[in-house]
Amino acid sequence: MASGAGMTLEEAAGAEERRGQEWRSETSPAPPSSEALRRFAHAFHLMDHYLHIDKQRRAEALSAARARGLDAEKRAADAARQPDRIVSRRKMDPFKHAAILLEETSLPFHEVAAITGLDIYKVVGLKLKMRPVGSA
Repeated sequence: MASGAGMTLEEAAGAEERRGQEWRSETSPAPPSSEALRRFAHAFHLMDHYLHIDKQRRAEALSAARARGLDAEKRAADAARQPDRIVSRRKMDPFKHAAILLEETSLPFHEVAAITGLDIYKVVGLKLKMRPVGSA
């Protein structure tokens, strides 16, 4: 191929390298200068700083508004509406309910006690009584 173009093998190889360098210089931008990197870092730092200041200003404004009584009635109503614990409306016998929960779910004892309203010791005792007879 090189002889067909009237070149030596070394000239053909050098032309390919030069063509590759030209292609790289045309398609890739020049690396940023240190001044450009410094400006970018400074701008990024400022953005981060302004974000921090805005968050701090919002938190201060929110605490000042709460101190003035903003949403006091709404927060009191929300707190009054939320029950302290889950109360079943079905009025199922708590021991029967606990037995069903222990048998059909893998809930921990303290959660079964919270759901049924029983003492945790009664729930554990019920679980022990539910074991099959003759098991070791």
